[in-house]
Amino acid sequence: MKLKIFTLFFLSAVVALSLSCRKAELLQPEPAKIIQLNITGTTDVDLEYLYKDSIIASTKAGTGGIGVKTLLAVKDQNSILKIRNKATAEILLTKTIAAAPFDQNINVFYDGTKIYNNAISLRIKGYALSGELEFLLDGNLLFSATGAVNKPYSILIDKGTTREISIRKKGETAILLTKTIESTAAQQNIGYFFDGTKLVDNVKLDPPVNPANMMLTAKFETTFPNQFKNIDVDLVFYTRLKNASNTTVGTKLVPELRFTLPKNGSFNSIELPALPGPNYIYSFDIFEKGTTNDPYISGTPLVLTGYTIKPNEGRITSIFADNGINFEAGKSKLYLITDGKTNVSTPTKSVYISGGRLTDLSQYFQ
Repeated sequence: MKLKIFTLFFLSAVVALSLSCRKAELLQPEPAKIIQLNITGTTDVDLEYLYKDSIIASTKAGTGGIGVKTLLAVKDQNSILKIRNKATAEILLTKTIAAAPFDQNINVFYDGTKIYNNAISLRIKGYALSGELEFLLDGNLLFSATGAVNKPYSILIDKGTTREISIRKKGETAILLTKTIESTAAQQNIGYFFDGTKLVDNVKLDPPVNPANMMLTAKFETTFPNQFKNIDVDLVFYTRLKNASNTTVGTKLVPELRFTLPKNGSFNSIELPALPGPNYIYSFDIFEKGTTNDPYISGTPLVLTGYTIKPNEGRITSIFADNGINFEAGKSKLYLITDGKTNVSTPTKSVYISGGRLTDLSQYFQ
């Protein structure tokens, strides 16, 4: 009996000791895990980075962006990273740091108002023939400009969202163009042309398919608004010798080459074939789209009393002779094409309507 009691006591002691040791093992704290944290992005103000309320790094604005790389010991759910404005101590972002994986990355793009987690590159390229334009991001003024614009911008944006660029004439509230900026495309572009009244977007210059040709991109504007029928027009092309008189008839291309330019002032493109030789130039007649009818009605100042509009047949105006199509094989050119007229009094009083002044805008969109 005594032996049984002793045995029972001994076994109880062993079990108690085992449980005591196990409990001691469970009470041992988990060792801290080390992770590597990388913080990248940009900021317009000085920032400080706090981990468990201690400053672990800082970034000074205007020094080339954010580039923080540090090792952190992660032990429990209180492993909190905070990013704050150094000047105001305002907490801009709070993030819990997990114990895994080892490499962890945070993107921070701060514009002084809000932190974003992504940025895209936007190039704004265009030309205003007259007037000053304002460019707005989500309704806030980004910049204003006259003439040529070629600006790269870093647009801050959260992943999965959009932002909006709009363009208006300075001093006016009417929006001329609105473009949605997506977060998924790293490189985005806005190309435009503003004639002082209307704005055309998606202006770009593509090279010709045939390197012997020249790509011509153009829009048409009349200088005779009271006589123009306000319809789409076709330019029908001719070739002519450079030293021929302005009233000399040109040689019409065969097969006929028609280039339609819409009445709304938008751009269109066509490949012009190589000229017969270096001493030749291109000229054109202006017709109603798809016809050989003049897109004008008679009246001053286009047609003076006693004069009649006659078929142009590749003739040129004196203005066009100085500012015509400058053909360059393999190149892409952008022109603002206007109309002009030539009055001839003999043998009959005739008016020939053809190209007027051509404004070469190519340099602003290359």
